[in-house]
Amino acid sequence: MEVAPSGPQTLSEAHRRGTPLPLSQLVEETRSRASIPTHLLDSKIYAKLKSNSQIQAEPSELHFSSFELGKNYTKILKLINTSSEAINIHIIPTQTKYFQTTYTKKCRLIPGLAYTLEVAFCPEEWRYFYDCIRVHCKGEENLLIPVHAYPVIDDLHIPPHIDLAAVPLGQSVHRAIPLRCSCPIDFEFQVYVIQPHEAFSVHPLTGLPCI
Repeated sequence: MEVAPSGPQTLSEAHRRGTPLPLSQLVEETRSRASIPTHLLDSKIYAKLKSNSQIQAEPSELHFSSFELGKNYTKILKLINTSSEAINIHIIPTQTKYFQTTYTKKCRLIPGLAYTLEVAFCPEEWRYFYDCIRVHCKGEENLLIPVHAYPVIDDLHIPPHIDLAAVPLGQSVHRAIPLRCSCPIDFEFQVYVIQPHEAFSVHPLTGLPCI
C-alpha cells in the first residue's frame, strides 16, 4: 500500500561523464551537505540498520552492480510505518552527484503505509560508489540505508575442464588460462584447490591481472 501522491521531490543530481580509475582510487569524494538541513545531519547519529520501532526499510540496503558508463539505473526503496501511530519522519536523501533520490512527501505516515523512494544511479567512472539514505525518526533510533554501486566481472571465461596432453614419465606439460575482463579496472583473483594431488600444481593462486 503506497502513500497518496502530493508532488514529487527531486533531492540530488547525477551529472557528467568521466574517465576510468584504477583499483587504488575506488573511493568516493566528500559528499556535499548544501542541500539538506545541517542540524539533522551533523547533530544526529544514524546507525540503525533495516528497521527500528517505527520504520522498516525494504530492502535494508541498495546495490547497483554490473553497470555501464553513462546508463541510468533505478532501484526502489520502501520505508514502511510498522508502528501503531501516524508518524512524521525526515528523509535525508543521497548526497553524491551520482545518485538521485525522488519521493512523494506527506505530512504524516499512517500505520501500514509506506514512503516509496526511487533512487537513480548514473555512473561516469569504472569504480566503486557509496552513498546512503538517512531517516530521522522520533527518539534516537535513526535509520541508515547504505547505497552501493560497483562494477561486476561477469565475463570471465573459465573452461569447465582442462585437457592435458599425454606426457612421458618424468616430464611435465603446462596449460595457461588467460584471465581477462571487459571492465577497464584492476581486479584481484584467488584460486582454491579443492582436492590437492601431487601430480598437479596450479600457480599463481592469487594475483592482480594487468588490464
